[in-house]
Amino acid sequence: MTEEQQIEPGTTTSEERVRASRRAATLHSGLHLLPATIYPSPPVPVPGCRTCDELAEMRRTARTEADRSREADANVLLRRHQRQAHTGDGEGAEKPRRRIFRYVPYSIVQDGSAEPEYEARCVSGDEHDCGAVSGRHPDPAKVEEWQRLHTQETRHTRYRRCFADYSVLEPQA
Repeated sequence: MTEEQQIEPGTTTSEERVRASRRAATLHSGLHLLPATIYPSPPVPVPGCRTCDELAEMRRTARTEADRSREADANVLLRRHQRQAHTGDGEGAEKPRRRIFRYVPYSIVQDGSAEPEYEARCVSGDEHDCGAVSGRHPDPAKVEEWQRLHTQETRHTRYRRCFADYSVLEPQA
């Protein structure tokens, strides 16, 4: 390093700042706290396959540069290559997975054990909403009556109505 390139004590290079921000992002995300079992083990290259070796080298380079995104890309490409070129071949190839998907049709119906709720809120006003609320009622007629009375008292004519209920999913026969 020449005198011109020498860095003063206490200062950092842009590369060091990038590494520090990556570490901070990892710590902030909490990923380092997750158990290692949720991450699949990296694929093993098939011996003698040039493409597998190239992708494994790409992954190694990404690891040494602490580029986790490129490392993950290399793993994805290696798995894809192995599925396409080495299905059932030797040691490093992934075994094909068998998946069973089941579709069960359901009907969404109103839960008979809970009553629906109706409510209205006055949103009339020049600069701000009035904000008056009818309260929750099991019958829409009571909410509509409240709206009529509020309109008579204030001449407000715009309301936001809300309906809420509970539903259950029942398998169809």
